[in-house]
Amino acid sequence: MGRNFLIAILMTVIGIPQLSFAQTSLNSEIAPTGKLRVAMNGGNPVLLRRASNGKMVGGVAFEVGKFVADKLGISFELVAYSNADTYTRSFGKGEWDIGFGAPAPLVADKADFVMALVLADFAFVAAPSRQFTDATQVDRPGVKIGVGQNSFSDQFLSRSLKSAELVRLPAGTNGIEALKSAKVDVWAISATRAREIADGVRGAKVVPGAFTSERYMLTLPKGRSTAARDRIIEIVSEAKKAGVVRKVTEHPALTGVRVAPE
Repeated sequence: MGRNFLIAILMTVIGIPQLSFAQTSLNSEIAPTGKLRVAMNGGNPVLLRRASNGKMVGGVAFEVGKFVADKLGISFELVAYSNADTYTRSFGKGEWDIGFGAPAPLVADKADFVMALVLADFAFVAAPSRQFTDATQVDRPGVKIGVGQNSFSDQFLSRSLKSAELVRLPAGTNGIEALKSAKVDVWAISATRAREIADGVRGAKVVPGAFTSERYMLTLPKGRSTAARDRIIEIVSEAKKAGVVRKVTEHPALTGVRVAPE
């Protein structure tokens, strides 16, 4: 057995504890509680899908979050907020380790939106008394567009509308009731949820075409080291290449959802 071979073995043995310590230290930064807390708007079926009994069974945050936790060798915990507003309000409070959702300008100082995973279309649902040829015809004088406060629809339309009136209703407001009560003429929601809303109001229709598409992104709290950030991006990229995200987007319950390009 040659001298160089013995030296190589010795260096490997010495290096193993160092590698193990480095991984443990990185995991402690990524998941300081010892488990990976994965946050999202739990009311968004693209991010978190539930079975009829309410059990969490799929979605981008669910599947990719589990993939990351497994690769890190730590336990996985979902932190599911009831709506987009409560999810946004959680930023900067140390309640989660990684998140998935739309980039929110309101909290850009508290988190980094680092990698797009999914593109999701957003659509309008018109009340029975209103008719629109397509989504481009909705922004007209006299039209009231309903949105949940601080939802993605709210944040996008508040910047882009020119003539229609934006009606902000409390986060978690049921779009079905808003249309039935005639508080609004149309309801702005993800394309996946639009059919559900239209089916709940006799005579309501999904307006053809998307009014925008949004990226759902991997989100990290501010202050993560370059090493921790790079490690998470590496694992999430692996999940994307392995088809984890594509499998989610192909679920029959989802509409207007696709894998985001590199």
